[in-house]
Amino acid sequence: MSYGVLTSKTGHLLVETTTGTGTAASDAALDRFQTVWGSTWVAGRLTLTTLHLTFVPIRVARGAAMLTLDLREVTGVELGGGRVSRAVGVRTAGHVTRLRCHGAPALAQQVADLAMAAGARRRP
Repeated sequence: MSYGVLTSKTGHLLVETTTGTGTAASDAALDRFQTVWGSTWVAGRLTLTTLHLTFVPIRVARGAAMLTLDLREVTGVELGGGRVSRAVGVRTAGHVTRLRCHGAPALAQQVADLAMAAGARRRP
């Protein structure tokens, strides 16, 4: 299996907490990211592989060098409204990660397909 980069885009990321604290590793990473950046849109680069969604903030000197979500822990993907720059919502057990970028409909479909495939690989 190849772990090469499938998509790489610049955009903004916002982390929202939906239900307390999730137990997955991705939820712990999202909690740390939210502690550093708060509830603000953070500019950076998004990279998508077959197993992970990685976001590297442009202002890395502030603390959180990067955020990595395991696609096996994604529970849902949604597409927000907008004309040019739409937001993709990536849900885990305890958070919604919003990614605002160009080409959001294609990115949402790609993340949903990869999350479904990663979840299928995880189950016996």
